[in-house]
Order: sequence, then C-alpha cells, then structure tokens
Amino acid sequence: MTALRPIGVALLLLVAALAPAGAAERIVQFLSDVQVERNGDLQVTESLLVQAEDIQIRHGILRDFPTVYHRRDGTRIEVGFDVAAVTLDGAAEPYATEKLSNGVRVRIGGAGKYVNPGLHAYAITYRTTRQIGFRPEFDELYWNVTGSGWTFPITQAEAHITLPQAVPFVQRAFYTGPAGGNGQDATVVEEKPGRIVFRTTKPLPAHNALTVAAAWEKGLVAPPTGTQQLAWMFQDDPALTYAALGIAVMLYYFGAWLLVGRDPRRGTIIPLFAPPAGMSAAAVRFVENEGMDNRVFTAGIIGLGVNGRLKLSGKGAAGQITRRDGGKPIDAAEAALEKSLFAGKTAVRLDRSDHDRLAGAKLSLWRTLDKQYRGTLFRNNAAWSFLGFFASAAIAAAIGHALLSTYGNANGPIIVLAMAFPTIVLMVAAVLIRNGWQRVRHGWALMLAGLVLTAVALGIGLWVLTAQLGTGIALVPAVVPYLMAPFAALGFRWLKARSKAGRNIADQIEGFRQYLGVAEESRLEALNPPQKTPELFERFLPYAIALDVQNTWAKRFAGVLATAATGAAVASWYSGDRNIVSDSVSFTDHLDSFSDTIAAASTAPGSTDSGSSSDSGSSGGGSSDGGGGGGGGSGW
Repeated sequence: MTALRPIGVALLLLVAALAPAGAAERIVQFLSDVQVERNGDLQVTESLLVQAEDIQIRHGILRDFPTVYHRRDGTRIEVGFDVAAVTLDGAAEPYATEKLSNGVRVRIGGAGKYVNPGLHAYAITYRTTRQIGFRPEFDELYWNVTGSGWTFPITQAEAHITLPQAVPFVQRAFYTGPAGGNGQDATVVEEKPGRIVFRTTKPLPAHNALTVAAAWEKGLVAPPTGTQQLAWMFQDDPALTYAALGIAVMLYYFGAWLLVGRDPRRGTIIPLFAPPAGMSAAAVRFVENEGMDNRVFTAGIIGLGVNGRLKLSGKGAAGQITRRDGGKPIDAAEAALEKSLFAGKTAVRLDRSDHDRLAGAKLSLWRTLDKQYRGTLFRNNAAWSFLGFFASAAIAAAIGHALLSTYGNANGPIIVLAMAFPTIVLMVAAVLIRNGWQRVRHGWALMLAGLVLTAVALGIGLWVLTAQLGTGIALVPAVVPYLMAPFAALGFRWLKARSKAGRNIADQIEGFRQYLGVAEESRLEALNPPQKTPELFERFLPYAIALDVQNTWAKRFAGVLATAATGAAVASWYSGDRNIVSDSVSFTDHLDSFSDTIAAASTAPGSTDSGSSSDSGSSGGGSSDGGGGGGGGSGW
C-alpha cells in the first residue's frame, strides 16, 4: 500500500480529532496511486482514510467499479478488473466481489464483524485493463479517480500517475463536480518525467468526483495486437458471438446440402410419350414436387374424373363433384382419395361447407402418396432441416437478448423489434418468391409480392437499425437474423434429395413434360409420337395440369377437339360454363383455377480507440466522472 503523505495525514487527523462527536461519515482522504505498465494494464492502489460513525459504515465499505462503458456510437466496451488485496488499518481484510449490471462491487468486511466508530484506513489494490487511449498523436490515461457514486463527501482526493519510463507528459487536465461537470477545483501539485500528481483544492460533496487525464508520446505503452482487438470485440459485444454462430448455421445448411441434400446427377432427357409406369397424375406431381401441394389434390380429382369415377359440375368458381359408378382402374393414391371423398356421400360441394370432407380427402391422398414414394424415391431429411431451423431461431433469440441487455431499456426494445419483425417478414417473402418461381399460374404475382416485402422489410429494418447502431460492427449482430431467415424458411425444401431410383423417375417425368409442353410439334416428328386424338388429350390432361403445361397441351389439340361430334366423346365428366370444343384453352384454364377453388374449399373458415472513452480527456474535452475507473461506493 502506498503510504499517505505524513504531513497531510497529520493535519487531516487533527481536523478529524477536533470534529464534534456524532460527525457525519466521510472520506477524509482518497488517494489513487496508478502504475501504468508497458502492456497497457494498470496496477492501482486506492488508499481511503474513512471516518466511520456506525451510520452507513457498520461492517465495512462498498467500492463499486464500472467495467462496462459505451462509446459515442453506442458500441460496448468491457474492461478487466481483478482485486489483488484489501486491507483495513494495515491488516488483511475479508472481501467479496459481486456482479453489477455495469461493473463489479467489492464488499469489504464481514457480516459478523463491526467497524468501531472513528478513523480507519482502507486500501484496495487491483489490476484493470483496456484503460489506455491509443490516439493518432499521443497515448493517454483518462482516469476517473473517485467516481461520482460515493454517498459520502470526500474531504480531499489525490491521484498519482506513474509511467513505466521517465518520459515527459505532453498534455494534462482535471475536472471536478457531479457527473458531466467540468469544475476546476483541483491542481497539479507535482510533475516530472514519468510521474504526475493531481489534488483537489476543495472538498467534494457526495456524488461529486475528481477526474484527471495525462498524455504522453506514443511508443511507451504497447498498443493492443490484432488478436487482442478481435478477442475484445467479441468480449465487448456478446451479440457478435451469437452472430458468428448465425453465420455458422448458414455454413451448416451448405454442408448439409453437400452431405444429404444433393440429387444424383441428372440423366439425358428425351421426350417420352407416357408417364412413368403405374403413376397417376397426382403421383407424378407429388414425386416431381417431392411433396404435397394443392395441385397434387387438383390433379387427383381431375384424374378421377377422366377415369370415370366422378363428375365435376357447376358455374364459375362454385361447383360440386358427384360420384359416378364404374370407371377405369385407378392407382392406390386415387383410390384412397375417392374413398375418403365420397365416404357415406355421393356429392361434395366445392365450398367451405364441405371443408372437413375435402381436407380429409387431401390428407388421405397425401398419406398414401407419402407412404408409396417418400423414402424410396426421395428423402425429406427433416431432422437436418429442423436442426437448422431451431438453431436459427435460438440464435436469433440469443442475439435479441444480448442486444436488449447491451443497449438497455431505452434503445434495446427498438433494436430488437427492428431485428425481429423484418426477419419474420423475410421468411415469408422467401417462401413467396420460391413458390412463385415454381408456378406458372400467378407465379409472377407471388414473386413480385415477395420482392416487395423483402424491399420493405429490409428498408425499414436497416433504417431503424442504422439510426440506433450506426453502420459499424455493432450493426452486424442485428443483421445476421436477416441472413438466416431465407435458409430457415427454405431449408425444408433445399435439403430434400432424390434417391437414384427417384432421379430416374424424375428424368422420365421431365421427358414426359417435354412431350406434353412442347409447342413446336415438328421437334417430335422424328420420334414417332402417338396420333393426336380427343381420347389422348383427355387421358393426359390430368398430367398436363399436374406439370403446369395444360395450356400448351390444349392448344395442340384445339383443331382435333373442334372436329365434328367430339363434344360428346370428350369430358363427359364435366358440366359447366366452359366448352371444350369451342375453346379448349379456356376450358383448361378453368380446370386450372380449380386448384385455387379446391384449396380454399378445403380450408376451415374462420474501432482504433481501445480506451474506455471516445473523447480525449487530456485535450480539455472531458468532464468530471468521465474516462475509465470511477464508480463510487458507500457503507454497509
């Protein structure tokens, strides 16, 4: 412990001895002896001569030391603080450290021990890091000697700053008063190369502080290395660690796709004049899409109609389907659909009054198709997808919690909201864009809606976040959830993969699509395509709908269908306001719209600065309670 100045101590003891009984508790002298080390650490001994009166000081004193600061741009800094020794009246004194929201509390004394009234000398020795400001022209220590958090007045405060080498100081300054004050009730009482001493000229009332600053030429203290700065960056902002995990999640998706999500190499595709053997239109759509959608359901119903199992009737979007007896053989999926659709009933309305039955029929179709083809022709890899999805959600929540903790109750909720809401919107937008890309009917509208939502979400989110966080490194954690959102939303689709058998069937389906959807029939002539007949048109119509080429298929058969006496031979399963003979394209458009109608009907209603301040104290731009150190304390 650095000894108190003998003459000063004697005078202070005399003043204290002459004070009347029952005098208020106070700090008679506060001496901070700061040793600056070459690596930038500070070894500090605080010597406090305290007048105890059994009011606040009963068991001992509390020393609160801030370790968390914020720069002007809002970025967070966390300095090191480790207590080495505590003494009372020259003897070791028990102490404990407690975590505060912005620092550390040193509780000196014990619950079963009491401090007698009178003068007592406390000494606290500790090491603290990251307190040196490395600036372009000079390095400096901007040091809050006492802190403005003391509940006692301080009769006199003094600060000794000693450098690791006897070099002159190029700037010095001091400030007194409450937090933010710039009083000058202090002076430099000693200065020589490598050492400077500051002392107050007036007592400091409770919640007033002495802050000093001293600067010296660069090169005396080693600046932090790049590795240190990187480590500090993650230490300062816990959200950055989670952001790094978020980037790792995106890499996880890429790695998972390489491991399990890639399809076997595509084979040579040639036009084929029939679907894969034994596969209905619903099955073709299910396998081609690697899952269920509304068009699978539509293709299944139209397929039952073409095979003579039901009749579709009605005007406009409204209508109903009626069971027909007999018909052609159908596969297991269409049989499950038919059984569920007409169980105990011969007619089903295509509106929400029959949504339970339609939804049940869709579920039966999906279950049968899924049992037949998932695991044999393709894999969902759902475990991989769910792992990525939940990891993304957990990391986004952790980033939000860290941002809320870092930026407090004032700005934290705004930052978290500006991060979370656009993230959810971007997930929706990603799905819309993907679905639009895959669809023929209204696909452009879905993609446009997704792009507009993306632009709006990013615009609003980034505008708010840059206003709160600036454009530096602090912005990164809040933006990472935006980047994870498309992966989390689309991962369930991206990580699906075909088996070798599935790749072969997919190639056959693509070859069949080429036949159904080719507009230039001359390209098919050398392959001897089947003769165009009304029966061929009707037979493959469900497949054309399943593969989104129904209009091209209809145009190729317009002339054939318009010949005499074909109206009765084709589409006997349909009765409505479209005429297949006079306008086959309008007819297929109408059937295509049933995908939307059925979907609706099956739905139930209803930085260079490494110090703790961005301002230079020694240049005169500081204030009382500014810089590193500081804090305060009281008794207990």
